[in-house]
Amino acid sequence: MVLTSGAILSPAAAMGDTGESEVLQGTTTAFTQHSAATGQEYLIQVALPQVAPPQEGYPVLLVLDGNRHLDLFTAARDILGRRGFDKAPSDLAIVAVGYAGSGGRGPDRAFISKARFKDFTPPLTTGTAPEGTGGGEDFLAYLTQVLLPELTSRYPLDLERPALVGHSLGGLFALHAQQKAPEAFGAIFAISPSLWWRQENDPASWPLRLACSEAAGPVYIAAGGREQSPQPRRQDPERDRLRVQRAMIDNAHEHARQLREHCPQAAVQWRLFEGEDHGSVMWPAARSVMERLMRPR
Repeated sequence: MVLTSGAILSPAAAMGDTGESEVLQGTTTAFTQHSAATGQEYLIQVALPQVAPPQEGYPVLLVLDGNRHLDLFTAARDILGRRGFDKAPSDLAIVAVGYAGSGGRGPDRAFISKARFKDFTPPLTTGTAPEGTGGGEDFLAYLTQVLLPELTSRYPLDLERPALVGHSLGGLFALHAQQKAPEAFGAIFAISPSLWWRQENDPASWPLRLACSEAAGPVYIAAGGREQSPQPRRQDPERDRLRVQRAMIDNAHEHARQLREHCPQAAVQWRLFEGEDHGSVMWPAARSVMERLMRPR
């Protein structure tokens, strides 16, 4: 069982013999789940807030790359809930979707990198996806058809339209989910989305032809201000060339512009975090995500 904070309990034990969900407050519990569609074993960690659930259940933020980002989003939620003694803690539940395996938080970095490349990249509309990629539709089906029903059976959650946040390839997937299943999610947060993957592997369909749905919820797209600039200190010309070529900022900004133009009801927001790079952008982004999701209480 993998935990970050709070009591170390399995979901079944946390519910207690009486089935009262109140004992889950403030705990982080975990379970593993296999997906026949993707062939992966997922580590699902659920961080519940320190308040009783609303009648309809806790609102939910689904966090991709859960092995890496659970602590960050949980800390952002809990710290922002301590603004003063007159402020109640947030009632937002965080569900982190990661990969199961042995040792620490899960499998090693190489395994996670391979698995997320398959899960987070969408199938191509033309040509053939590189080996080990293009499994985004299967992963989307896992989230919406397998994971959400399982979460409903275990926790007092409101999963009618959970928010979804992804970073890098996870951000690419979040934007794919927004287009393919807008009715399944509420707010979509794509931080530094790796749109370059589509640009490089599906050039015949680039720029993307964005669709709009009446079900589309808010979309928040962000990037770090240093993401497509060379890094002279690293002395890595090839890496610098890719940083410029892949245009993380320009592509994300243009996606936000086009989506706003095609789907004005989606309330699209764009944010550039000056001075932040591809990894460090998650610090301010996590706070920004939480500020948009935490409801006044």
